[in-house]
Amino acid sequence: MAVSRMSFYSEKLKMNTSINVVLPEHPTESGKILLLLHGMGEDENAWLNQSRLTDYASQTDITIIMPRVDRSYYTSRAGESQYFEYISDEVLQRCRSWFHLSSKRERTFIAGTSMGGFGALKTGLTHPDQFQGIFPMSAMPDIERKWRENPERDAWYRSLLGSPEQVRHSINDIGYLITQQSGKAPFIWQFCGDKDPFYDMNVILNDQIEQQGLQHKFVQAAGGHEWRLWDGAIQQVIRIIDDK
Repeated sequence: MAVSRMSFYSEKLKMNTSINVVLPEHPTESGKILLLLHGMGEDENAWLNQSRLTDYASQTDITIIMPRVDRSYYTSRAGESQYFEYISDEVLQRCRSWFHLSSKRERTFIAGTSMGGFGALKTGLTHPDQFQGIFPMSAMPDIERKWRENPERDAWYRSLLGSPEQVRHSINDIGYLITQQSGKAPFIWQFCGDKDPFYDMNVILNDQIEQQGLQHKFVQAAGGHEWRLWDGAIQQVIRIIDDK
């Protein structure tokens, strides 16, 4: 396997950016794709530096794409960088072209931790026709509640999202997106530590998914919001995708 570290000009972001791509020895159009997202305060190197991702993927035919999104919450702003479209469209299309990867839904998956878990849910549930499975790990799935609990972030959240009222029934409202899904939705493999600060949110998310009747599994582990747990979780994710 190989790790490709790439810099390029993004049309959606209107600036230079970077991605890391873990490639199988012989990537083919029949191989699988995992779009793997980072959390707050991290970048495209987080999974390579903090986990044994390359070891777990070494015997698979999975291409793993890790983009950089800074502190964007995977959100687009009018007249500025279009982070959501960058993740949901541009990154996948460019990598499929550059590495001759599959364009089939049944071979395409998305995952992420924390803010990246929010991004994975947001992207996968907004474009259920593009992804076979969603893997949110220690996700922050309720931005409106997070906003209320952290009033010191009000100016920042407003710069990203407008207002709490604008979040409701939008693509930034994960609970709402779940209610819009049908039996053809991607399956959701949800992971969270029982001491994680987002654990209660994930329990509520689990209930919402079950009420909607979607294909779903909620895996819990002893621990908090930490890479020790996510390293074990990504090993399970790779195994599930490889077996699909």
